[in-house]
Amino acid sequence: MADLAALEWSPALVPAVGACARMAAAVAVGALPLGAAVPLRVRAALVLALAAVALPRATLAVDAGAPALVILSESVVGAGLGLVVAACCAAAAWAGAVVGSVTGLAWADDFSTDGDPHTGGVARLAWWLGLAGFFAAQGHLAVVAGLVDSFRAIPVGTRPHAIAARVTEAPDVALALALALAGPALVAVVTFHVAAAVCLRVVRFAPGQGMLQAAAALVALGIVLVGTPVWLDGFGAAARARVERALPAAAPAP
Repeated sequence: MADLAALEWSPALVPAVGACARMAAAVAVGALPLGAAVPLRVRAALVLALAAVALPRATLAVDAGAPALVILSESVVGAGLGLVVAACCAAAAWAGAVVGSVTGLAWADDFSTDGDPHTGGVARLAWWLGLAGFFAAQGHLAVVAGLVDSFRAIPVGTRPHAIAARVTEAPDVALALALALAGPALVAVVTFHVAAAVCLRVVRFAPGQGMLQAAAALVALGIVLVGTPVWLDGFGAAARARVERALPAAAPAP
């Protein structure tokens, strides 16, 4: 039994276990915006593939500590890196949810009995557009490269405070991307409401119930469709740039 315990926590095995823990946490947190679109088997296979590729780069830090502490710290580091990726990928859906909540384009009750606002409507449309743009800009390759290269910047067993700055910046990054996408649609909706108010004052026309809301929703949806290249190319390039900047820059301060 003593020999088995010694073999289990040998110096050669600790980096491998730490690499698996980091990749498992990164995939689990980073794939949260995808939801049920990625099955558990696919996530497990992705964890094993990433760990196998990153294993040659996994080196044990000098002050790694006990193996149990290494696994815990690697899980926290992986979760932090995954949070950065998840924030960038979820920004498009967040922008769509903002537009949908303002204009009434959520349609959650029509598509889901639970009333999930991300199940149907412009939020889901924006999610698909943003995800397609991210993959078209080869953002997924940037994520894989960043996670694998993170072992060079952050050896196995490094304290989680090494990525604290990048984790705290993740909400700011997502908010900036979401507002950049939702801004034109919101401006168009506000402009439509002002123009409609002026016209109704001049013409003295009493619209039917829900007519202005429906027209505003069509305006917002039209802006999203017209700006599809921005949601695809623009968001994909911006999200990839954020990921490339965040993952390698997670190195501990010298």
